[in-house]
Amino acid sequence: MYDHYLGLFSNKGQKVFMLPVPYECTVSYRTGTREGPLSILRASYEIESWDEELEVDLSEEYSIEVLPFFEPVVEGPEVFVQKLKKYIQDTISPKDFLITLGGEHTVSLSPISFYKDFYKDMMVIQMDAHADLRDMYQQSRYSHACVMRRVWEMGVDFVQIGIRSLSKEESVFIKENPDRIKTIFAWQIKDPKSIAEKILYWVGERKVYLTFDVDVLDPSVLPGTGTPEPGGLGFDWVSEFFKELFSKTDLIGFDVCELSPIGGEVISESVTVRVINRILASMVYGKRIRIRD
Repeated sequence: MYDHYLGLFSNKGQKVFMLPVPYECTVSYRTGTREGPLSILRASYEIESWDEELEVDLSEEYSIEVLPFFEPVVEGPEVFVQKLKKYIQDTISPKDFLITLGGEHTVSLSPISFYKDFYKDMMVIQMDAHADLRDMYQQSRYSHACVMRRVWEMGVDFVQIGIRSLSKEESVFIKENPDRIKTIFAWQIKDPKSIAEKILYWVGERKVYLTFDVDVLDPSVLPGTGTPEPGGLGFDWVSEFFKELFSKTDLIGFDVCELSPIGGEVISESVTVRVINRILASMVYGKRIRIRD
């Protein structure tokens, strides 16, 4: 069983908890997100912990504890969200750093709600191809397509990056809530530094949680996702963006979701591991920069 991330058994550095949640209930197109967490852990054993550009070795900076897989409940998505939050509350402290591995995007609601109870003024950065702002989808208010609408109802402000697929209803909702929802559509994406600076201005002094839906990446980079959309971000853009963003702010936690592995290949899960690694390495790099300054 792959019970360590990157195959690391290190007790050095910042303590990080990693929670695999193989949840797949409201998927509406390609299935397979339940296989995402295990495929990420498996792929991580084959990928280096060293970031050459940032000169960060994750094995020296983090002690990553992979928690037991959270087994999905069958009572329905709303009950699932409640039980997952309760499990998180019983397992870690709000001051702990949690990485949640989905599973479909619905898994994000539980850690976001968990941190919101403690960090009242927190802000979420959503990297995604889809707005996920429907009030209801396929008769469910807890569909993967409704995640950010539920986050909005929690009173959490958020920034959306890379959006390139949404309904007219969602477009109207964004325009009606300019103070609480900032959306940077894929066709508005410029260089990573300017986007990071804009987001840092919106964030201000607030705590930040990141939800990373892997379909924000272009399908040519990461094809293994349930609802792929052309015109997405490249891996190099995302890597540079994290470097710029975390030079001036830190995360309280993040999740990575919507990976749907493709049989016979390991590209998508390997790219996902590299995204996770870059987030963690960029946080270390950012702290070094701030100490020097």
